[in-house]
Amino acid sequence: MGKTFDQSLIDTAIISMSMIDPEDMEDTSSEEFQSLRRIQDGCHSELSNREDFPFNKFTKTIQTSKGLQSYSLPEGRIVKVRIYSNNSVSELNYDNNIDMYNDISGTPYKFTITYNPNKIKLYPIPNKIYKISIDYINSKNVILPDGSYSYKVENNSELRMPEQYQHLYFDALEYYVLSTYMRKASNPRWEPTYAIFEQRWRIFLRGCQAVESETIFSI
Repeated sequence: MGKTFDQSLIDTAIISMSMIDPEDMEDTSSEEFQSLRRIQDGCHSELSNREDFPFNKFTKTIQTSKGLQSYSLPEGRIVKVRIYSNNSVSELNYDNNIDMYNDISGTPYKFTITYNPNKIKLYPIPNKIYKISIDYINSKNVILPDGSYSYKVENNSELRMPEQYQHLYFDALEYYVLSTYMRKASNPRWEPTYAIFEQRWRIFLRGCQAVESETIFSI
């Protein structure tokens, strides 16, 4: 079991300059805990979306059916769509005007995204079976107690991130949470606390190599 976000709040409280009572963080029903949890949730949401981290990159593969134009999308931000045909691979171009074109069949070379429900729509309409790969970013980085993924931090939830990066991330998150808490309370020590966060955030970025990367997880 990895470190929980609840434990991270306790660790935030025991930072020497915090002036937060760690016992208040042990009572998840206390007003103090709920207040700091809201700050933690906002800080985590911001930090986990600052970069296209390699561990947030996934690829979903679908198989088309002849005559079927729309297919289910993975949850996340679409980065690239590719089609495999005749032992070759090519990238599909995004086009928001597909619905204005005449219905024809053939090898798809364009796509668009539709909503409610979320679908990827291909053009032309596939005339046979094709393999389509969808690269996307999914920043649902919270694991809930039931094992499902979420954007929102809840009680007893854990961090969805490779284990080797988690301690670096929590080290940065805790100082970011504390500096945000101090700033809201007009504490003059928030600035040096924020400086420590920035230092630890750079260490995390170096550690997880949040740079241009071809690292892709397949599902």
